[in-house]
Amino acid sequence: MKPLKIAIFSGAIPSSTFIEELIKGVAQHHKVLLFGVIETPKIYKSKNIKVYSTPYSHIKNLMYTLYRLAQLLLKRPLDSVKLFQEIKKYPRFYDQWIWFSKFLPIVLHKPDVIHLQWARDMEFYTFLKTKFNIPVIVSLRGAHINYTPIVEGHIAQLYKKYFPVVDGFHAVSVAIALEAQKYNAEPSKINLIHSPVPRKTFKLFSNIKKNNGPIKILSIGRFHWKKGYKYALDACSILKEKGIQFEYTIISSNKVSEEILFQMYQLDLVNQVKIVKGKTQNELFQVMKTYDVLLLPSLEEGIANVVLEAMALGLPVISTDCGGMTEVVKLNESGWLVPVRNPNAMAQAILDFQETPENVVNSITQQAHDLVKKEFNKENCIEKFLTLYTSVANK
Repeated sequence: MKPLKIAIFSGAIPSSTFIEELIKGVAQHHKVLLFGVIETPKIYKSKNIKVYSTPYSHIKNLMYTLYRLAQLLLKRPLDSVKLFQEIKKYPRFYDQWIWFSKFLPIVLHKPDVIHLQWARDMEFYTFLKTKFNIPVIVSLRGAHINYTPIVEGHIAQLYKKYFPVVDGFHAVSVAIALEAQKYNAEPSKINLIHSPVPRKTFKLFSNIKKNNGPIKILSIGRFHWKKGYKYALDACSILKEKGIQFEYTIISSNKVSEEILFQMYQLDLVNQVKIVKGKTQNELFQVMKTYDVLLLPSLEEGIANVVLEAMALGLPVISTDCGGMTEVVKLNESGWLVPVRNPNAMAQAILDFQETPENVVNSITQQAHDLVKKEFNKENCIEKFLTLYTSVANK
């Protein structure tokens, strides 16, 4: 079969770890086209990966755009006319120019499939399907489906309008697939494909050795209301009142919120709670192995990558039952599960973990490791994407 031209679009080059792994995996079988702004210089070794950037510099962008427009006029002049008509919907000339320069390379190189990584981008790029017959696939991830359309009503209306046009969806969890159906996503078009865990993570697996000192609890994730740190600190306060010795560390890539700092002081947890700046992936894996348990206090998730990584490493997990977490964290099988917004249940789960014999904990972490290794390996994930791309392109 002739290799397809797959546009994996996030708008930024390079993109997230998951998307970069997807790009490399797909490039082993098909041509991958990358469109967008180069945030950090990156060299792709595969000849199957082609980058068509939109320069930051307006002068350079003008030169690129004029050259690309000349190519399109020679190849498919009618497509040039359709593209000019499309940008007329933007009221300001400056906006017309910016969007034209972004759309032009996609129309010029016309991929067989365009895979939009962020659902909100449909507002701007779905015309590629309706006007240029380029099949569109959309990824469904946590925040974009679980709460954005709830807190931003216009996003819900946008989804209801454009989801029926989409040729295929990629959902990271069953819970998200069900949520997307509320916005007119056709069930038969939704494909469950889990985010893969890096292969090197599985090689770092080891059983834990329980210590007699304070319980070392770890959370990882940016400071945002949906991460539920407020409830984690309330749980810490309950542990302190019970006389339990513990250390709670939050590793985050962004600045700690004033609310969290105030709560730490108000609950007199300054000596028990530590905030640590984000680390590289390799550093993070090594740090994770020095803790006793990972706590995910979130109110909303798809399936949290940090939980999958902890399970792959052999670090026990306590998670709220938000989003798709119940699909991987199963009580007394692969971890401890608690209701959202329930500090008492969270504190009790930590106590239950502490009182669980080491051999039982190791049995749970082994089952968690085996589950992630089976369901979240890179090869399985890439194979499912290849099947999705082929089926959409051949319709």
